[in-house]
Parts: sequence; structure tokens; C-alpha cells
Amino acid sequence: MKRIVLLSHCVLNSFCELPQAPDNLREEILKVIIDKNLSIVQLPCPELSYQGLSRSSIYPGTPEAEEYEKYCQQLLSSVVANIKEYKDNAIEIAGIIGIDTSPSCSIMDSKAIMMKVLMKELSDEEITVKVLADMPVEGDGEKFFENIKVL
Repeated sequence: MKRIVLLSHCVLNSFCELPQAPDNLREEILKVIIDKNLSIVQLPCPELSYQGLSRSSIYPGTPEAEEYEKYCQQLLSSVVANIKEYKDNAIEIAGIIGIDTSPSCSIMDSKAIMMKVLMKELSDEEITVKVLADMPVEGDGEKFFENIKVL
């Protein structure tokens, strides 16, 4: 079976954040992905492309959140089209790995702006995802790795 995993941008590229996202778990995440024979789709970093490196996060419910959400919809349109193409060609979306505490890219926080948009778009296309997990921003990630073992 062909399967892919969707990764928040900074899981693989810690330079897209200032201060840098922790990358101490990157090697272990990649080992799991390789061991499970998964391919990777790296999601765009919405905050980097919207505001650059020196930025303030945009939080749900703030005045700029509505415009930012529309931006995320545009940003994700080609990603969702690609994911639909994968589905139409029997390639399963095994999981999505977000970033813990991110106001844009936490997959476990239903209010995180970009992931909320992504999940709605996937639902509209009737695309299911089995594993949803957030890479922790601190600690050893023991619970996180327990969650993604089932990828």
C-alpha cells in the first residue's frame, strides 16, 4: 500500500521560525517515517509566507485572523488538489503531524488556523486521515512517538 504523511513545515525546517523550532526530534520522526515506508508532503509554512521570519503569530479570534484564514485557504488549494490526486490514485494519507502550541499548525487544537482550514478541505473531499499528532516543542516526545507508531 502506498502511503504519505503530511508534515508541518517546521518539523523538517526549523529555520522557518525565529526563535527556531526545536529540531531535536526531527531525526527520530524521520526514522519512523522511513521505517513505515511513508512518503512525505511538507506543508507550507503559512506564517513565514504571510509575514516573513520576523513576525508575531496570528491567533484565532483576533482581528487579523479572518484575513489570515482566507490566505491559508489560498495557500492550501494546490496542496489539497495534490492530496485529492493521491487519493484518486489509491495513495493513503496515513497521518498529519503538526506542531504543539502553534496557533496555525497544531493539528490537535481545533482552532489552529491553517490546520482547521486543511481539515475542512479534506473533509469536503471525503479524505480521511488516521493519525493526527503534534510534535512537542519541549521534552523528549515519548507520548508523541507512542501516538505515531501506528502510522
